[in-house]
Amino acid sequence: MIYVLAAFALIVLVLTVVLAVTGRIKPTNCCSVADPSKDLRMRAAFEDQTD
Repeated sequence: MIYVLAAFALIVLVLTVVLAVTGRIKPTNCCSVADPSKDLRMRAAFEDQTD
């Protein structure tokens, strides 16, 4: 059973690498956007403050 699970994990890993190299999928950061000014959670930090 352990060999079946290990083979499945290896197939998924190899498939992901092959698809990333060929450009069919793009590995991206899942946690936040690259530009903080486009992150809606940070919008208050980039607003013009006219106090």
